[in-house]
Amino acid sequence: MNAIALAVFRSLLLLGFVFPAKLMAQVNPVMQWQQSNGFSKITIILSVLLLSALAAISIAWHMAQRRTLKNLTRQLSHETELRKKAESSQAMRENLLAGAVFAYTSEGIVITDANANIIDANTSFERLTGYSKEEALGRNPNFLQSGQHDESFYKKMWAQLKASGYWRGEIWNRRKSGALYPELLTINSIRDEHNRVTNYIAIFSDISQLKMTEKRLDKLAYFDQVTDLPNRIHLTDRLDQAILHSQINNLQLAIIFLDLDRFKSINESFGHAAGDELLRQISKRLKATLRAVDTVARISSDEFVMLIQHISSREEVQTIVNKLMATFEIPFNIENRPYNQTASIGISVYPDDGSNTSELLRSADSAMYLAKNEGRNTFRFFDKSDIRLTEKRIRLEIALQRAAKKNEFSLAYQPQYELSSKRIIGLEALIRWHNPALGDIPPSQFIPVAEQNGKIREVGRWVLETACQQGADWARKGIDFGRISVNISGIQLHENNFDELVKKVLVKTGLQPSCLELEVTESVVMNRIDAGISQLNRLRKLGVKIAIDDFGTGYSSLEYLKKLPIDKLKLDRSFVKDIPGDQDDLAISRAVISMGKALGLEVVAEGIETIEQNSTLLESGCAFGQGYWFSKPQSAEQIYEFIRKAKSAS
Repeated sequence: MNAIALAVFRSLLLLGFVFPAKLMAQVNPVMQWQQSNGFSKITIILSVLLLSALAAISIAWHMAQRRTLKNLTRQLSHETELRKKAESSQAMRENLLAGAVFAYTSEGIVITDANANIIDANTSFERLTGYSKEEALGRNPNFLQSGQHDESFYKKMWAQLKASGYWRGEIWNRRKSGALYPELLTINSIRDEHNRVTNYIAIFSDISQLKMTEKRLDKLAYFDQVTDLPNRIHLTDRLDQAILHSQINNLQLAIIFLDLDRFKSINESFGHAAGDELLRQISKRLKATLRAVDTVARISSDEFVMLIQHISSREEVQTIVNKLMATFEIPFNIENRPYNQTASIGISVYPDDGSNTSELLRSADSAMYLAKNEGRNTFRFFDKSDIRLTEKRIRLEIALQRAAKKNEFSLAYQPQYELSSKRIIGLEALIRWHNPALGDIPPSQFIPVAEQNGKIREVGRWVLETACQQGADWARKGIDFGRISVNISGIQLHENNFDELVKKVLVKTGLQPSCLELEVTESVVMNRIDAGISQLNRLRKLGVKIAIDDFGTGYSSLEYLKKLPIDKLKLDRSFVKDIPGDQDDLAISRAVISMGKALGLEVVAEGIETIEQNSTLLESGCAFGQGYWFSKPQSAEQIYEFIRKAKSAS
């Protein structure tokens, strides 16, 4: 607006002062007309001035518009120039970026002409293939072929590329060094405005690491990580195929289900690393025993399954099983020490014992549990009549889970005597289990189950607390029972805080430590000698006595026996039951008695049932014994009366 006003003012000056003569020359005829028509002179002059002002305003507005238009044109031209520069700069940046991507991307890039001859390649192509760009220019990429794909593979690739302009897939190529490698390859065709192919662009990456990862994942999915044996999934696949093959060809096959006896004890005794090493050694022996066409799989922590195809008879299978059992007769080497491990085996045969994978495995598993019930370290063929025994074991496991809470356990006590005087020197606490549905269940049936499912810790603690409480009660009543002896499993003994548990139980019940004796089997201590000795020393520091149970059935030597912090040896009943008639058993018994005396240990003979056995042992130097000839195990109430009457009689 200021610009327009200025322009008007300038126009007025120009019209009114700069050119008065010209103005008056134009106005005079008008004034003369107005005067002749009666207009005054002043009116005429005002009219002229008004017209001049309007003209000046019009001229000033047009001049301002022209200048504005000129400025806008200049500004637009400047902006257009800047835009062109920016577009040119952007295009330059995009070209630089594209060039950088081509040069520095980790994927190999090859550009060919329409005839598939290489016209360019990046540095990653050189790195991945080993060929320089100069070596590749002008050549067809087929010089990289590995020979792993047949002609039809490439025909299909080119057919898809020509039809859709695109192909993507995995391919094996060969480096300049001759090494083969897998790559993920993508090929695109480039066409001009006439839809004619002008170039092909191939982008590829080395997927060797990806393939290795896939292989590792497959191994994790189908193979056991500790032993490298097929796992349950892999075994199931193989067994499904083997059954189908046997069905079509009217053949037989066998499933051998092997379970390691008391395997948990090695993990508790030596640690899981030692357990894994034992599994690896067992795996090697099993594979070495079988044929290459047979399958050995590990399906759980302590269970192996073997698939034996093309068998002719059960006798042939039994021969194989005997060889497998024989591999366990040689001690394994664990931490540079011999370690004895046994196994129980169940066998099922197709098609007699099952028509599919699940039935055959279930049958072999059932037979294996029956082998364990027979004392372990043996084998059983599946028998349909044994199904009831398997079902009974399952019911037993379920009942065992709730037995302690339902107060179904009780303790019986068997006296231990001085043979010469018939004086009671102690009581062995023996667990009993009565279930309302299953009846009386002997320890030989449920203790192995408790050890397998880990329930032995709860059961063992209950026995320890109950026996100590009973001993403390008797002591407060003035009953001299000597010592109460409690059996301890290997799982309990090798728990790091077991000595703390014993201490807490003694404090809680008030039983004097000298009145408690803990019995551990020979094999439990010897399986982990250093840890066993350390634990036994901690227990003896509490004032507790230590006895080695079932002595003579293990493999301890005099050298190791001298190191054990123990107070008593218990001669196993298997050496007592046939004396004095069996001279071998008599010789062994006398040797154990002599060894105990030489080491300053008490020796207690187990299983004395006749006066002849008692007399022979006494003559051989054995001072103590227990067995049915003296007394059967009795309840706490019966023992209380038994000891009270014996004291009154003396």
